[in-house]
Amino acid sequence: MFKAMDSKEIKFDLVAFSTLINCFCLMGKVNFGFAVVGNIFKSGFEPNIVIFTTLLKGLFKENRVKHAIQLFYKITENGYARNDFTYGTMVDGLCKTGNVDQAIKLLKDMEKGNCKPNILIYNALIYGLCKDKQIPKAQNLFEEMICKGVAPDVHTFSILIDAMCKEGMVKKAHELFDFMIEGGVEPNTITYSALMDGYCLHSRMDDATKMFHSMVVRGCEPSVISYNILINGYRKAKKLDEAMQTFEDMRSKRLTPNVITYTSLIDGLCKVGRVGRYARLGESQRRKSFLWRCKLGDIFQMFIRTLHYWKR
Repeated sequence: MFKAMDSKEIKFDLVAFSTLINCFCLMGKVNFGFAVVGNIFKSGFEPNIVIFTTLLKGLFKENRVKHAIQLFYKITENGYARNDFTYGTMVDGLCKTGNVDQAIKLLKDMEKGNCKPNILIYNALIYGLCKDKQIPKAQNLFEEMICKGVAPDVHTFSILIDAMCKEGMVKKAHELFDFMIEGGVEPNTITYSALMDGYCLHSRMDDATKMFHSMVVRGCEPSVISYNILINGYRKAKKLDEAMQTFEDMRSKRLTPNVITYTSLIDGLCKVGRVGRYARLGESQRRKSFLWRCKLGDIFQMFIRTLHYWKR
């Protein structure tokens, strides 16, 4: 590209160089991005903090955490001022690669300097702590951010509620949900679905259903995931009539069932010996050519389960 442009006497500017680096990083070819930095210097330009931050994202995308940390500190040594975006990229990258402790050190570094942490940085840290199952630390950080004047948003609450539910802390999750509404933050589909899933995991289907209806009443449209959570919960509780009714409600809302929906229903129907209902459901799938769009492995598992129960 460079040779072609040089032959036509077309010169890159810093914006064009930056765009090219970003493309390479998105493609997972960060080394090509660094090569472009060399061309920036040769062309008489100076790379800016945006370019270096893009390279940091590229390094994390390739899981080159050590190189990202080295570049981050090299930026400062060379006199570049790190901004919110740079810190945010580092914190997010470290958390997603399981280096939460190092991300927290960066948080402390920010607090000492002129660049104060914002909600995006706190959300990344809380997500990282929850991913590592460090729920108490995530709760402490949540309280700390509020004390420092950073208001949690729907994403902050959803991350914590989801993590608490997965760890069996459904009561605390619901208390946080109530605190969220009292604080004027409106739950979204992800928040409601997380709580529903928590109740379903503990076979509390009445509470899961109440949460679903509360979601609708408050004007939050259930998604395919929301319906799948309820259907799977009913399947585990062997309440197949309720599962099928939820399935019909889902279709009446013009939502398209996916492979998870059908797998849950077929598995449940097989386990209670309702193979005839399974056959009708399978026919419905075939009419819509759904089976041909499903993953082969999922379909295979469906038939294996069915054969197992036929042989009983």
